[in-house]
Amino acid sequence: MRPLRSLVNASVLACLCCSVWTPYGNNLAADDGVESSSVIPIRRSTINEQKLSLNVETIEEGTSSRRVRNAAIAQFPIQKLTPHGQQSALGILDDLTLFRRLPVIEFEVDPQVYDFFADRPDVAVSIWRAMDISKVELDRKSPTVFETNTNDGTQGTVEVLLRDAENYIVVCRGEFKSPALSSPIQAVAMMHLRPTFTPKGVRHQVDLYVSLPSDAIALIAKLISPISNRIADRNFEEISLFVKMMSVAMTRQPGWVEAVASRLEGVSEEDRGALLQTTAEVYVNACREEQRATGAAPTLEGILPPQMTEAKP
Repeated sequence: MRPLRSLVNASVLACLCCSVWTPYGNNLAADDGVESSSVIPIRRSTINEQKLSLNVETIEEGTSSRRVRNAAIAQFPIQKLTPHGQQSALGILDDLTLFRRLPVIEFEVDPQVYDFFADRPDVAVSIWRAMDISKVELDRKSPTVFETNTNDGTQGTVEVLLRDAENYIVVCRGEFKSPALSSPIQAVAMMHLRPTFTPKGVRHQVDLYVSLPSDAIALIAKLISPISNRIADRNFEEISLFVKMMSVAMTRQPGWVEAVASRLEGVSEEDRGALLQTTAEVYVNACREEQRATGAAPTLEGILPPQMTEAKP
């Protein structure tokens, strides 16, 4: 049962960050009824790394109800996908094993930061490794395709089917291999992320669709779905915390972002530069907003981007 749980978690988390519903470790420790070893420890890491205590607000709890599932499928923007994308999405929707609408979460974030990590999930995953949050690997193979390896036997590919102002749809195809198994366990998961920006930040939600080709595996997955659902809900909250953390860091502690950027692995120099450029722009904009709010006269020093110096781990 553990390999199946790992695969389902990996497939869904892979979708959550354009490839990362992956279990954190292989222990079976429980925390408030949820297997804490499968939850990404963003909250703990923000306290350890930046001495920050951050929170996000849950507006609606997650649900797997038939009514919500049917409504989600009926409202799915299939017409916006390419013919290839439609084929991929319908293959999952027509053979659906599990559905979960994750909690609706709201938090303060600079839209530029949110969009940066939505477009570059591999940078987010590399930051997790630099912060020792996760050992997951996510490598970009093309503008819309990534390969992921959770380093626990689960590997897969993630493909972006749609990215516009209102929708972000990705599909993850993964398999779990183990010497104890006669054949790999396979799963396909699709994520539909819908962000709505507000004057204070963003309110977003995710619909998750999981398809398991084996009837026997599908039956077991349904039996353990209460656990997997809670893990997915918690991980979505933790990923939201990560985005908020990076927004706060770019606004208040750009030097910390620069130091982390110097330790990133598996990230192109172009994306590393884009991370630093985004940090500088967010920092400068925050300084300008603060000056306007306080009525202080703008100064050159007050709006200069952070000084780029060699950072040490």
